[in-house]
Amino acid sequence: MSRADELLRLAREREANVERTLGEMLLEPPERLGRQMRDYLSRQVDHGRMKRTDEKLPHLATVQGGINQLSCPRAEFSSGARLHFDIQLQHEQRGWIVKRFRFLVHLAQPRSMSMIQIHLNAETSHDPLAVPRCHMHIGDSEAHLPFPVMHPRLILHLLCELIEPDVGI
Repeated sequence: MSRADELLRLAREREANVERTLGEMLLEPPERLGRQMRDYLSRQVDHGRMKRTDEKLPHLATVQGGINQLSCPRAEFSSGARLHFDIQLQHEQRGWIVKRFRFLVHLAQPRSMSMIQIHLNAETSHDPLAVPRCHMHIGDSEAHLPFPVMHPRLILHLLCELIEPDVGI
């Protein structure tokens, strides 16, 4: 087996593990998940890590194909950094599953990088060597760094408690 074939095999194994993890990760109904994330953001405000917003975030809407989307178009950290995320959920016979998500933190200046993005792309055919289905971008880089699939509430926690306060300082 050539090195290229071995790398492709490893990338396909990683993608299969992502799909298996997503299949096993049943989420709360979108309304409940939205309340839990709203409560978490409120606690961040109470602890002084985020600024209070006038809107109830995240918003829940139905998008194409009956997919539910939780969107938080703007939440601001006390540092001036901004958070945006959207999570698409679909109901299947087993329960609610995540189809796609995108978390974006625009870091406040002066920092050595401008943003952190974490994406779970929709199921599409792609080159698993170049673009892992779940990946992270650092700064303005086009690099797609593999990122472990995890519950959206855990990603929100990591962004608020660890990544935003420490990255690029």
